[in-house]
Amino acid sequence: MGVFSSLKNLFNKREAKRSSTIKSEKQPGNSKKSSISTIQSNVKSVSSKGTVSSPSSSSKQFASANSGYTFQYRDGRRYHTDNEVAYVLPNDDDEADRVHEQHWILRAALECNYHAPVTKLLEEGITVLDSGCGPATWAFEMGETYPRSKFHGIDASCVFPEDIKPANVEFVIGNVAKHIPYPDSTFDYVHQRLLFLGLTDSDWESTLKELYRVLKPGGYIDLAEPDVQSLLTAGPSMFTLQTTLSNMSKARGMVPKIALELEERLLKAGFENPVVRRVDIPLNHSGKIGELLWGDYKHAYMNIRPVMAKSNPEFADENVYRDFIDKCGEETKQNKGCLGWVAVYAQKPLN
Repeated sequence: MGVFSSLKNLFNKREAKRSSTIKSEKQPGNSKKSSISTIQSNVKSVSSKGTVSSPSSSSKQFASANSGYTFQYRDGRRYHTDNEVAYVLPNDDDEADRVHEQHWILRAALECNYHAPVTKLLEEGITVLDSGCGPATWAFEMGETYPRSKFHGIDASCVFPEDIKPANVEFVIGNVAKHIPYPDSTFDYVHQRLLFLGLTDSDWESTLKELYRVLKPGGYIDLAEPDVQSLLTAGPSMFTLQTTLSNMSKARGMVPKIALELEERLLKAGFENPVVRRVDIPLNHSGKIGELLWGDYKHAYMNIRPVMAKSNPEFADENVYRDFIDKCGEETKQNKGCLGWVAVYAQKPLN
């Protein structure tokens, strides 16, 4: 059994223990050891403010002041501590599990793991960057699928498995909006998705500049983001939810409509030959994929409740918020709401 398959089985077993895992993380100094990330087993210090620092020797680190291994706890959830990183979601086991499941849902809904025409290149062997890799589900599966290619994941936090991984997969810690720690023209293919809640407007500009730098001439960049604005017409509750998300994002300098701007931003950054693919994925209707996607959607919104409550005080009460999300689910089921998925790939010019 391959590494990816073994990890998938471990993640499935952890699903049954999710609630107890969240409870254990409410005490920063008593976090339960995770099969997904070894960082908690190497905890070096716990500050009075609930900040945990746990450096590891198995990953290359380029973040300043060990920020990739330093966490803070709020309301029982674990977050990064890097003030230069805009990412608003937690980075604990519960969120990692959600992202793993999300990968499999998207793979089933889109019937692919990437959009750029790089299959033959991957089979022959190329060097790939997974920008904002998170817990590395994409990188792991791609690494096992294409053993001749080399995959490098980069993320601002150490949320990826450090010790259990395919031989052709490596990770570094770094902020892609500041500096990607590789030489110019290193990669044949760059993959990045789902950073709409992790990059500000200026971050997008600097990130694309960095991705352009590390991509080889003629290489492909492949970006994908959800068009969350597509759900504004799913019903009055969903309209409120999406409007709150938009207001929260704007208040933090992020771009709620980034999915619709990917092509223009790629061209502005110097890339050429952009190709846009849009898929409208059923949300909470039309079969198992719609049902699973709603489960992920609801899970994600529950995980960002604290920041959503800053834009809408009514969401401060977790039970009220949960009931509201459930109401949104019924609306999108009845009105056949769909989540727009926008993917754009392009190339770095040869000259």
